[in-house]
Amino acid sequence: MLTPVRTPLRSGLGLALVALCACASGPRPFPPPVPEVLARNQAAGDPHAGRFTYEEAVAGLPEGSRLLALLRTDAGEIRCVLDPSEAPIAVANFVGLARGIRPFQDAPDGPWHTAPYYDGSPVHRVQDGEFIQTGRRGTGPGFVLQDEMSAGHVFDRPGLLALANSGAPHSSAAEFFISIAPLTQLKGKHTIIGSCDSEDVVRELARRALADAANPPKIQTVTIRRAP
Repeated sequence: MLTPVRTPLRSGLGLALVALCACASGPRPFPPPVPEVLARNQAAGDPHAGRFTYEEAVAGLPEGSRLLALLRTDAGEIRCVLDPSEAPIAVANFVGLARGIRPFQDAPDGPWHTAPYYDGSPVHRVQDGEFIQTGRRGTGPGFVLQDEMSAGHVFDRPGLLALANSGAPHSSAAEFFISIAPLTQLKGKHTIIGSCDSEDVVRELARRALADAANPPKIQTVTIRRAP
């Protein structure tokens, strides 16, 4: 999945969230589709061809300048601010999956259906002192997303929320990770979709997952909200 170093988390996560809150805004237009990604998703039968729209993702939510994801976990709640101004395709997809309105498959050639995708997802991967990874369900959602990296997408602090991938271009989909430290070696390799606070919860999830790999902690629910 992810080929994701070290340094303390405490002040970094709070600063990361404050920084993103200050700059997060509405979505920019989707970038032009990558032909091979579009063709792959169409061949797989994805009804949105990997481009679930932001308008569909946030339909029915109240007005607000910020888009939040509240991750209720076995160790407490993690609060994340999403940034559609930098990664509109990935944020729309994450929000749609979390809200249960973006179709996905549980297995190749299986039916496309909707449900809150992340509910019950285990923290299935931890790199000690670096990141926690979750969002795995079945064999994956049946589609891939085109990459949305920019010059400003650097893993220079803890608390960054980003999509995992296989290491190949345009291979992210639903799985995501939260950094526990600066991961400068990942610059330009993963789409960053937001920033999270609650560093104590992130560290506790990592501790529990490492202590008992057979029974890792879970993401109970992911709730999407608007905020002023």
